[in-house]
Amino acid sequence: MLIFIIFSFILYLIGSFPTSHIIGEKLYRIDILKIGSKHSGLSNIYQYSSKKIILLILLIDVLLKGFVPTYLVFNFYNEYILASLFLIIGHNWSFFLNFRGGKGLSISIGLLAGVNIFIFFILVIFFLLFWIIVKLRDSAMPWILSFIITVLVIIFDALYLHVFFQSLSKMSLYSIIFVLLLLLLRRILVDGEYNNFNRRIILNRIIFDRDEK
Repeated sequence: MLIFIIFSFILYLIGSFPTSHIIGEKLYRIDILKIGSKHSGLSNIYQYSSKKIILLILLIDVLLKGFVPTYLVFNFYNEYILASLFLIIGHNWSFFLNFRGGKGLSISIGLLAGVNIFIFFILVIFFLLFWIIVKLRDSAMPWILSFIITVLVIIFDALYLHVFFQSLSKMSLYSIIFVLLLLLLRRILVDGEYNNFNRRIILNRIIFDRDEK
């Protein structure tokens, strides 16, 4: 139990590193917590950044914050794989930003890739399909749909088909499910807006990342 707590704390601090917020302040002299959608995620700094900076942020959030820590835990300390969820918790509710943060999308992609790189390819394939089909390209709908379908495919294969993910442990499956739940929860719980809930607002926040369609 003590080791799990230590892992969780370390991973939480890694996830808490506010990449987009730091780059916004250092390079562009802006506080992205006060502009746009007022969160510290990539989507909120996108319009102010060059493609090179966006790639740098993705490299840090997906690879260094998400993939590498999860890969190490999954392959060497698999019994503590649930602790990897604290990467997302740290990213979404950062210790360094008074428990504000991003939406968790990029680091979640890295985490799933760290569990199984094949999951990453499935996720990207579904994303491309939904990106082509869905016309609402100003929202994160293709990514959210991709995460939901990918998680369902993983669960179905692991429990019934046993083709690609039969070797995943129960803890790994639980981790993948909780990744999706954390992703949805963060979109619903907008910073400072924990009241005023109804079904329409919840669906709009999940699908369109805002209260109104």
